Amino acid sequence: MTRALIALLAVQTAMVGVWGSIWPMSFYEDGPLPFLDTGWTALLPPYNEHLMRDYGLMNLGFAVVLFSTLATMTSSLVRLSMVAYLVFAVPHTIFHLMHLEHLSTGGATGLAITLGLTVLLPLIVLVLSRRRGLAGTPIS
Repeated sequence: MTRALIALLAVQTAMVGVWGSIWPMSFYEDGPLPFLDTGWTALLPPYNEHLMRDYGLMNLGFAVVLFSTLATMTSSLVRLSMVAYLVFAVPHTIFHLMHLEHLSTGGATGLAITLGLTVLLPLIVLVLSRRRGLAGTPIS
């Protein structure tokens, strides 16, 4: 289960990274969820190509960390990558939960659930990794 959750986070992060860095206007207008065309990003204007590309590239960099974590699955790297993920995800979630006024009720609910998962999934991985052994040992 630990590996599957990290893989989910890695793939999602890579998809957002590619989208934001290569097609920043599309990410802004349709994002942030691939294939769903939520348009949530555009509800916080103005558009900034530099910011969209940087956000995408930051996600690609973090995808490298997550895929490296998948390749090694050492408990220390699993924990480090999940803590790093949470350093971004927690304040990002708090910001958006405090700024829901521009969304419909359905949009606000969808955003809250989506962002909640970006915090919940790494927390689950952290809990699972603590049960698996000493730092540096592989986690299955």
